[in-house]
Formats: sequence, structure tokens, C-alpha cells
Amino acid sequence: MSQQCDSPKTFIAGEILAAWRRVKITAAQTVSYADCGNYGIGVTQAAAASAANVDVRLDNHGGTHKVTADGVISAGAAIYSADDGKVSASVFGSSIGTAVTAATADGDTIEAVIITQAPAASSSSVSSSPSSSVSSSPSSTPSSSPSSSPSSSPSSSPSA
Repeated sequence: MSQQCDSPKTFIAGEILAAWRRVKITAAQTVSYADCGNYGIGVTQAAAASAANVDVRLDNHGGTHKVTADGVISAGAAIYSADDGKVSASVFGSSIGTAVTAATADGDTIEAVIITQAPAASSSSVSSSPSSSVSSSPSSTPSSSPSSSPSSSPSSSPSA
């Protein structure tokens, strides 16, 4: 059955989960830790036993999130997914956001801005559309003035 709801959304925990950890949806429609390189959907708002309800603040909720660091992270640093639903300053894949506050040790809770991620298949189909429309525009207009091409094309057409 389909539904729609605001964040946080309640899920069933697919494993024992700690608070402030990034999670992903499993094939069994439960949530488990979003490990290093996994696509996550949000952050747990409290600890939960396996098979118990757990509230998840969805990444697209807006605002900032509390997340658990896997080590030292400077305020303002890009953050990346890490094992056990934590975040890291170590570069692995694409950045998932920015640390607002600093972490000095593994297990510290920090404030972060999380970027809503799209699964790889969605992002590649989205990026191919704009690049094909952008590439046709510069071919008809000199590359030295791409920012003025929309305004110069209409004005040059009536003059010509």
C-alpha cells in the first residue's frame, strides 16, 4: 500500500541501531546502517532494537541533522558515508554533506547539513538530459559568450 508522510518516518529496524546513524532501506522494507559507499535515506532519531520501530529523519527533510562521526572532523569539512551509519572526513565516493560542528573522536555526535542523494541510476539519467541540451546550444553560438547567448541570439535574429 502506498502512502506519503512527513519526516521523521517510522520504519522497522532490520538490525540493532544506535541513535544519530545514517540508514538505508533494505529489500525486506526495513532499515539498516548505510555503510561506506551506501546510498542512505536518513538518520535514526533514537536507538532501536532489531525488529522495533525506529524514527528516521529523512535526508530531504531540510535543515541540519545530528550524525555520528567515525573520527576527527573539522567544522566546515565535507563529510562522507562511513561504516555502521557514521560519517567521516575520509574521502570515499561523493560527499554526502558538510559538518557544521567539529568531532574530536570516534562516536562524537555532530551537526551536519546532509545533501539529498540520488541512486546512481537516477543521477546518470538526470545528468545526461541537461548535458545534451546544453551541448546543442553552444554549437549554434560561439563559445566565447555562452552567458550572453540567450540574449544575443534573439537580438541578433531580428537584426539579421
